[in-house]
Parts: sequence; structure tokens; C-alpha cells
Amino acid sequence: MTAPADRDAPGKGSDQPDAVQRVGEALANVTVLTGLLVYFGWRRSDVQARELGVDSSVLGMTTTDYVLRSVGPVFLLLAVVLGIALVCRWLEPRVRAASGKPGKAARALSVALSLAWLLLPALTVALGVLFPITSFYAFPLAVGGGILLSLYASLLRRPDRHPTWTRVLVFAVVSLSLFWSAGNYAEVRGVELARGFAADVHGQTAVVVYARERLHITAPGACEEALAAEGSRYRFRYRGLRLFGKVGPKYFLISDGWTRDRGTVVVLADNDEIRVELVHGAHPPACP
Repeated sequence: MTAPADRDAPGKGSDQPDAVQRVGEALANVTVLTGLLVYFGWRRSDVQARELGVDSSVLGMTTTDYVLRSVGPVFLLLAVVLGIALVCRWLEPRVRAASGKPGKAARALSVALSLAWLLLPALTVALGVLFPITSFYAFPLAVGGGILLSLYASLLRRPDRHPTWTRVLVFAVVSLSLFWSAGNYAEVRGVELARGFAADVHGQTAVVVYARERLHITAPGACEEALAAEGSRYRFRYRGLRLFGKVGPKYFLISDGWTRDRGTVVVLADNDEIRVELVHGAHPPACP
């Protein structure tokens, strides 16, 4: 029969703190992942809309819309976090062995781990001089990683103590740093998408709208044509429009004269009163 002292002895592995396992548990939580996807999608859409001069509430996006717009970027972020966690998993037994040896190197390692909550964020800020955008969305991960390393250092010094609140603390730190980093990353992506859209308005999908009744679209660069064809179901045609987006049953259109500083967003309901043609490649003739 194994003595209690043997079961609790450090190095046996049964009670050894495993920060990587805690990170995995946090990432595996469905609620956290779903919330992360929705938050990223909302944040990116909100920043992009504001950069283009539109209130994101007008778009009326649903939770599903937010999730679909964030799957790729969020899973890229999680892949980076998991890659870091795997590296930490590989380094952890080596760090534990090195910290148990007497000498200056072990003491220096212990001090570095204890001060990681300060050193990692400071290093990220310093790297921001060369890589400002990367530093912006990596800073929250550096803060979270530094806190976890400092916590790990305290557990290495007192392997006989790791209270239950450490699991809650690790989960909270991982979750908060992920949401913070996702928010920063979403802001960067939103600004990039908005500026790319504004710089290439004429490269966006052209839209031709046919309507039974006059729609009075007067946006700069758009034009209205009366259709005199006998027996035609539609009486008016509108050209010079570009697709801004489609959310649910609504089309959001801008005109060829739209700019970030001045422009109109046209909102049309997708119903039997209109017919919308999306033209890609060979664009329809421009308005006179």
C-alpha cells in the first residue's frame, strides 16, 4: 500500500500542477468558444461598419451571422494559443528539473518566472516599435501568459500546496486574455476590411435593381431609368450601385460616388417588388 507521503511527494505527477492542461480545459469549454466567436464577429463588424460611416445596429446581424464571420480568424488565434501551450508542455519538465537544482541558474529562472507577469508584457510593448499591429493583439496574450507563468513559479516553490482556487484562476486568466486578444484582433481586421473596401469601391460587386415602383434612389453615382417595354413586370431600373452586404432579407448598397467621408447606404428589402442582379466580372455600363 502506498503511503500518503509518497502519493503527495513532488515529482510523482499525480498532483503536479499542469498549466497546459488547465489551458486545454478552458479552450475546450463550449460556452467560452461560442462566446469568443460571437464577440469577435460582433467586434469586427462593429469596427468595420463605424469605419465606413454606418451604425452596426442598422445591419441587424444575428448571432449566426457573427459566428460565421469569425470562425476562420478565431480558430487561427486558438491555433496560435495551442501552439504556445504545446511548447510550454514540452518545456515544463525541463523547467521543473532546472528549478530543482541548486545554483545561480535555478535562482535566476525562479526570479524570471516570478516576474513574468511584468517581463512578458514589457517585451511585447518593446517589440511594438517594430511590429505595432502584432504587438497590439499579442499584448493581452502576453499579460495572460505572464500571470500563468508567475502562478506556476509559486506552485513550483510550494508543490505541497495548490488550492482549488488555482484552477478557477487559470480558467479566468485564459478566458479573459483570449477575449481581450480577440477584441484587439477583431479591431485590426475590421479596420483593414473597411479600408480595403473603401479603396476599391469600383471593384466591389455591381448591382442592378429592377423595381415595380419608383424607389427614388438619389445616391451620388446612381442613376434611374424608366423602362418603357410593354408588358414588363418592372417599370424602373437602377444602376451605378455596389453591394455593401446582405444580412437576412435586406440588401445594403452603396453607389459609385460613395466615399468614407461622404456617401449614402441604400437599404432594400428582398421581396417581390424588386429584382436584384449581382454582376461580377463584366460590369454593366456606368451611369451617364
